[in-house]
Amino acid sequence: AAAVLAAGALGKAKSPLAKWGAPPPLAEKGDTKSKSSVPVKSSAAARPKVSAVPKEERPPPPLFDQWLACLKFVTGWNDQGKHTADEVRDALREHLSEEGIDHVGCIAQLTAVVVPLLLDLRRIDASVVKNMKMEVIRGLKVVQITIARIVTFEVCREQEAKELLKAQHKQAKQSGDKKASAKARAAKFGDHTKPYLASDISTLAKVVQHFRFDRTFTSGLHQMILSIRKQKLSADKAEMPGRGGGGKRKNETSDKSDSPESPPPRANSEDAARAAAAAAAEKLFNG
Repeated sequence: AAAVLAAGALGKAKSPLAKWGAPPPLAEKGDTKSKSSVPVKSSAAARPKVSAVPKEERPPPPLFDQWLACLKFVTGWNDQGKHTADEVRDALREHLSEEGIDHVGCIAQLTAVVVPLLLDLRRIDASVVKNMKMEVIRGLKVVQITIARIVTFEVCREQEAKELLKAQHKQAKQSGDKKASAKARAAKFGDHTKPYLASDISTLAKVVQHFRFDRTFTSGLHQMILSIRKQKLSADKAEMPGRGGGGKRKNETSDKSDSPESPPPRANSEDAARAAAAAAAEKLFNG
């Protein structure tokens, strides 16, 4: 009996399971739930969603800085080679980015001026030669030629847009369509047809004074602008010879020759505005 008790006591001492108990059962495969696993709440999911604040675009750079950037590009452009519109556009946008001009509206306006100008240089140069005095042309420098090209292009494009609107209005009026006539009368210039760089006379004068050009160029540039606009006005008056009582129409008879003179036409507001702008430009350029 004593030997049996001693053997039982020895067996209890050798087995640790008797002291600590059996281990817990292992979790089965696929059973993701465990007593030790505690769900953790994500702090990102608890935060309220905040709408993204729109990025405000910086104000456009001064027109004077845009003038200088365009002068650098047009002056350094190789006008002897043939380039597509996409090539000129990509090169201009890269140049404007290097000059620090990243405003979307300014880039669009400058692209609408420089790209078609460089694609039509022969016609623009012919217009410069036609409307500027020869003694001024002979002494032009490279930068002065670039300024004359840009100004000529914008003024000619504005005049051509005005002629197109007048032709559309005249055609709609002759067709008798009242809706088309009213639509043509209400039509306005597109943003790409209005002068942009040459729209502000004071900025243009500042650009000219920045390079310290003599008065010969400033007066020649002013005379060229007036010459282009006078050509368009004289062409419009030539299309209407009977207006204002200055001449006889083809359908007039000799019986109407003794009729009293017609009253003078009313002053055109557009002509008055042009005269005022010309006087202001002359004062700025010559001042």
